[in-house]
Parts: sequence; structure tokens; C-alpha cells
Amino acid sequence: MRFWPATASAIAARPLPAAPRDLAHQIEEGYLVALSALRLSVKNGVILRILRDGAAWDEAEAAALARHAIETLSAELRETAARLSDDSVRAAPTPRESRSARSKRDLARVRRKREEAARLAARSRTLRGVVEKLDAARDDEAVVRDLALRARDDTIGEVMQARLIPRAEPVLLTEEEQREAIAGVKADLQKLIDERTGY
Repeated sequence: MRFWPATASAIAARPLPAAPRDLAHQIEEGYLVALSALRLSVKNGVILRILRDGAAWDEAEAAALARHAIETLSAELRETAARLSDDSVRAAPTPRESRSARSKRDLARVRRKREEAARLAARSRTLRGVVEKLDAARDDEAVVRDLALRARDDTIGEVMQARLIPRAEPVLLTEEEQREAIAGVKADLQKLIDERTGY
């Protein structure tokens, strides 16, 4: 039984949390999430071109949209990975903090800082792996074509869904009926206010 806190050397001897053993699995999941975001981005780009420019479907332009979306997302993730790496270095305890930690509170603070630094470093590694897969996807014609064709199919599906929604005939009111309806709404609102405030 120890009656004094562990020394800093005992804390330093503890191994840091290991990098996740399933880093490849985390990278694969991140890549799947990135692909989902890319599909949405390309679909929105296709819809925007059709509605804004009145352009017809063009697979080459959709593929160019897909490549641009991949490059944009890859650049964002690369920047985030670099920031997380820097944050990891800043979050780690300094050697002085590790050496001078004597109380339970100080030792716990050093441990938390090490765990946070390891967590940030693991996220950075995962994002770097996703960026590598995205860069490979950008150069893979099959992936780019699949993104473009999926955007086309999703766009057609949304347009068809919107056209199948039943639309009711508009209700036409005379000016007198509109005034009566508005007066009725105002009366209902006043009744609710009176009930709420008690006046």
C-alpha cells in the first residue's frame, strides 16, 4: 500500500494509448462517409446546372463536377488533418509538466493531456488515410463515372418524386371572405393570448 502519490517517472513509464488496431476500418468508414458527401455534392451540382443554366445532362460535365468535388473535399480533409496534428502536439503535456507532476490532480491532468493528444493524432491519421483513398478515387475513371451516373439517377428520382406529389386545387376567396378569415385568425390569437395571460 502506497501512502504517497506516484512520481513523475512512474507516470512517464506508462505506455501511451496505442493507435487503434482497426485504423484501416476507420479509414474505410471515413471513405464511405466521404463518398456519401460527394454523391450529394455532385447531385446538387447537376441540379443547379439544369435549373440555373437550363443545360441538358452531360456525362462529361458531371464527371468534371465529381472530380472537382473530390479535389475540394480532399483539400478540406488534408487541411483538417494538418490542424489536428498541430493540435495534438499542443495538447500533449510538456516534459516539464510530466516531470513536475506529483499530486493526483497533476498526474491525472498529465494523463488526460496524453490521452487527448493521442486521440487527436489518431483522428489526424484517419483523415490522412481517407485523403489518400480520395486521391486514388479522383484518378479512377470508374469511381468518377459512378459518382456522375449516381448523381443523374438521384436527380431523376427526386424530380419524379416531386412530380408524383398530389397537388390540391387552390382555394379562391373573395376579398370579403379573406377579410373574414383574417379577422377569425386574429380573434383566435387574441383568445389564446387572453387565456395565456389571464386577462
